[in-house]
Order: sequence, then C-alpha cells, then structure tokens
Amino acid sequence: MSMQEKRRKKRVAFGNWYDTTLIAIDATWSLNAQLHDISDSGAKLHIEGEIPERVCNEEFFLMITPDAKVSRRARTVWRNGSHIGIHFVTAPRSPSRKTA
Repeated sequence: MSMQEKRRKKRVAFGNWYDTTLIAIDATWSLNAQLHDISDSGAKLHIEGEIPERVCNEEFFLMITPDAKVSRRARTVWRNGSHIGIHFVTAPRSPSRKTA
C-alpha cells in the first residue's frame, strides 16, 4: 500500500542517502540522519534507531553540508518508523515600510 502523495514541490531524490545532521536551535543536542530527498519546502530523512521525541517536538537546524555552511531551520511534520518528514521554517517577514 503506498502513501498518498501530498508534496506540493518537486523533490530531488538521492540514489545513495546523503549523511546529514540535525542540531537543536540552542545547540543542546544533535542527531545524525540520512537525507532521502529534498525540495524547497522540506525533506525526508532516515534516522537509525529510536527517534527522540525532541526531534518531533522542537524546531532544529538541518545541516545540509558537512561544513554547516548550508543549513535550514526545520520542524518535523510526520513520522513513520525510522523516517521523518520535515518542513523548512521560514522567518516571519517584517512589515514593509512605506517611504514618502
């Protein structure tokens, strides 16, 4: 039985899963994961072993490159066994100022 496709954005899938790291916003924890696929709005990850509740309850950074030069703020939106789906969190936009 296949899961219903709910993605709005096209994803890039990796033939070999890509090693990545999740890091708490306050840097109090980190967790190794493997990236299955990614889009502009989110990604699918595999986590070996039990998925800690904090990963499902807190926002975190997804370190996309090993040197952490590319990262995205994210939150978990679904969990199925050792897989999670994450949504990238965007900063709220500040109101634009009108100039005279």
